[in-house]
Amino acid sequence: MNSIRLTRGALFLAAAALAPLAQAQAATCGTAGAKPLTVGTVARVEPGPARNFTLELGVREGVIVDIASLAAKATAGDDEDEHDHGDAAATPVVQTIRLCDAKGNVLAPQPGEVFVKGGSLTNTEDGQRLRFYATAAGTYLVSVAASGDAREILVRRREGGMIAQPVVSASLGRAQKGITSSGTPMVFSFSGSAGQWVELKSTSEKDTLLRLAAPDREGNYAVVAENDDSDGLNPVIRRKLPSTGTYYVQVDSLSDEPGEFELSLEPTTAPKPPPPPIALRAGAAVSGKLADGDAVVVYALPVVAGKSYRLELTAEYDGVVAIGVPNPVEPEDGGSSADAGFTEIKSQDSGTTGTEKLNFTARGNGQVLVRIKSFGIGETDGSFTLKAVDLGG
Repeated sequence: MNSIRLTRGALFLAAAALAPLAQAQAATCGTAGAKPLTVGTVARVEPGPARNFTLELGVREGVIVDIASLAAKATAGDDEDEHDHGDAAATPVVQTIRLCDAKGNVLAPQPGEVFVKGGSLTNTEDGQRLRFYATAAGTYLVSVAASGDAREILVRRREGGMIAQPVVSASLGRAQKGITSSGTPMVFSFSGSAGQWVELKSTSEKDTLLRLAAPDREGNYAVVAENDDSDGLNPVIRRKLPSTGTYYVQVDSLSDEPGEFELSLEPTTAPKPPPPPIALRAGAAVSGKLADGDAVVVYALPVVAGKSYRLELTAEYDGVVAIGVPNPVEPEDGGSSADAGFTEIKSQDSGTTGTEKLNFTARGNGQVLVRIKSFGIGETDGSFTLKAVDLGG
């Protein structure tokens, strides 16, 4: 554990050394009309164009900068959408506040802070919050974006601040190593081309997660893929890149304890299309075989609106029968198994051996996909029998 702590400390020192590289890619802070800010005080920000402030900080001094709107909040009686749209923390942050050095080079938020988790900038109920840790004493600049509302800005001292880890520049074909935890995810960048397929994989003794953020044509970023455990505890993302530009990969962890990982970034080919489903007719039994506990077999059953059906699966192991429909969405791991294009509607698994029976009624004419899989075939050869029964209606 001590070696891990030392390594994390080295990463923090590396962040300070690499800061100028990140600054060169970022926008700058303005200096015109800059007014002084003092830690522990509140200042009013009038409506209008972007505003600039100066802030004196000591070495290793951490601060929290809050910008909050003074506009009246909407009430239940206003013509507002009152539905719950989920946790605001899940919404990517639009950067409206920056902190720079005296020359205007952006120190926070750094390029690559496109993920909700792990960034220095977060949304609050009334505005935004920026966390910063000064590596040197001196004058810093705070720039606030233009707004039509009156706001107030508050600077508070932040105890126990840390230097944000920098974005690590990576390239396809070269593996990267690092240390991550649920509190300190790491971010890597790489260049990709529109239409290119990539495979990203994190290998670790800890339970890690991968997130991939992609640029759109306007340069805005969004998380386009996230995976937890495609390969045991090791997450895998296989995706076709939507555009040409810089991509960001975040390696997160479900563990509070820091753990080492290796991130592979490889160009790959498009996955093969899944095999077509096997024809299944009501009243006729079919025999099949699962090669192993991970194998899947998919059938296509024609159905008639208003009719009821029963699927009977017989196997000497713990088999599962499910019905579903075709899914046109590319899976996060780019899988090409038989059920890669399958979305489950209903499944049946009531025992460990014997016959599973699943009843359903068709709403419309068409076909239903039927998936057979298992929780392990044991010492058997994986054989099963499937029968679709027309119950009328």
